[in-house]
Amino acid sequence: MSLDPRLAGEIVDACAAAIVLVGVGLASSRSIGRSIWLVAIQSILVGIAAIGVGAATGAAHLVAGGLLALGVKGVVVPLVLGSILRRSAVRRERHPILGPRGSLLAAVAIVFAASAATDGVLLDAGVAAGRVVPAAIAEVLTGLLIVMTRRKALSLVVGLLVFENGIALTAFALTYGMPLVVELGVLFDLLIAIVVAWVYARRMLDVLGSTSTDRLRSLRG
Repeated sequence: MSLDPRLAGEIVDACAAAIVLVGVGLASSRSIGRSIWLVAIQSILVGIAAIGVGAATGAAHLVAGGLLALGVKGVVVPLVLGSILRRSAVRRERHPILGPRGSLLAAVAIVFAASAATDGVLLDAGVAAGRVVPAAIAEVLTGLLIVMTRRKALSLVVGLLVFENGIALTAFALTYGMPLVVELGVLFDLLIAIVVAWVYARRMLDVLGSTSTDRLRSLRG
């Protein structure tokens, strides 16, 4: 399958814009269940961008990587996180370090800062998609924002996934991706991290009755 590079650039730009909007929604959302499915949508958009670039450049490993991202991060990981959430009585971030309005303003500020920092940056690699660089930087910083301001274990995992999506967007759209064996290794590491988080969260629920990281302070000697 071959795709016109100009059309591929438009597809990637559209995906990048949607990824940023989803990232802002993730930063301002306090519903853990909604956050899980929003990050799934974001992962699917990253996979579509990878498939578009792969189809335009003839890079079969990019298409394969995009399909893997769709299946693993868009379907498998949300189902695992959803199964953990169903066992927990807490479905919302009740006492985040930064409130909804503050998180929304911070996320919007990150988007504008990323756009300003990359204004005029031209890269030869990848298809002609001008929104990819600011979108990738914005999602890396948005992921860090979520990790730094949330208290629930599942929310921290969501933040890490947003962070990883930003890195993946850069790799897929700007550098023609990584070798397939590296992409497989990254996805395998991600799955291992999710399994560890699943075991960790289940243990917290059994012992503490909550997935809030604040409860871990009671274990300190």
